[in-house]
Amino acid sequence: MAAPERKQFCVFDVAGANGFVYQLLRDYQRGAIGAGVSLAMQPYSDEDLAVRDFRQGRCDLVALTDMGVRNFNDFTGSISAIGAVPYYEDLRVLLYGLASPRIARHLSQDGYEVLGVAPMGAAYLFVNDRDINHVAALTDKRITVFEGHHDARHMVEFVGAKPVAATISSFARLFNSGQADISYAPAAAWEVLEMFRGAGDRGGIIRYPVGQVTVQLVAREGEFSPEFVRDSRKLMARLYPDAIRVIRQFEDRIPAERWVDIAPEAMREYQEMLRQVRIDLLSDKGQETPLAAAVYHEDMMTILRKIRCYTNPGAEECSDQNRE
Repeated sequence: MAAPERKQFCVFDVAGANGFVYQLLRDYQRGAIGAGVSLAMQPYSDEDLAVRDFRQGRCDLVALTDMGVRNFNDFTGSISAIGAVPYYEDLRVLLYGLASPRIARHLSQDGYEVLGVAPMGAAYLFVNDRDINHVAALTDKRITVFEGHHDARHMVEFVGAKPVAATISSFARLFNSGQADISYAPAAAWEVLEMFRGAGDRGGIIRYPVGQVTVQLVAREGEFSPEFVRDSRKLMARLYPDAIRVIRQFEDRIPAERWVDIAPEAMREYQEMLRQVRIDLLSDKGQETPLAAAVYHEDMMTILRKIRCYTNPGAEECSDQNRE
């Protein structure tokens, strides 16, 4: 039996080798050996550095957030579209579908290919005041926006809030130091990045996802055999149950009184506002809009709408003529 092919695997995790994503991908690493590839894992706590090293050939395979993957593939980069995947059931349907050969043509772009996607957790709004529990309350609030996250900036401006420029390395510090009223992140950030500090006594987390954060694997086309690429996508899809189990553990450890449950009418306002933001982006209006619209792949947006209407057929968008 031939020895497994050795490759360099660069993994971004804000918490480094001790982080949830890095530990999750160790299971992927073990599965890859069975598929004939030995991956030497290298942790990165700076996503920009991981992208740079990958581009310079120091990594054969790189694990990035969906936002980082927008540098290489706008189809899977669109998974984090604002409000487009509200529930974990929607995400489960999507991620298993991405392992299907029927989707494979979308996973290769401009000399790069995506070798699988796994969950990192829903992105929630962390607020410094639990009274920020409806759309109108967002007006004039300072909200962190990641560099290059043009769609999030568009959402912030759409609701009359004020964007605060941030990076994955700085957003928690900006919130914790009081330079921002609101920041969005998976629930794990409450503990891992100590965002309870910025919440103070009055703050909390709005229990409605504004998006889903995923970890995605990217390689240069031809770096791995077609057989391994197919196996890799299946291996990543199979990580879903373990990933969700850990994600829910982080969510469950947040004190119950810190969760902000919004009223059903406010929930519908959030859903409709986020839908209008996505439609507004795709209509290509305004100075910032072309940059934001460029990260939304129309085929992915259609798939996501169909999934939402499959899991929630009574939603207004499922009968609306103005649909994505």
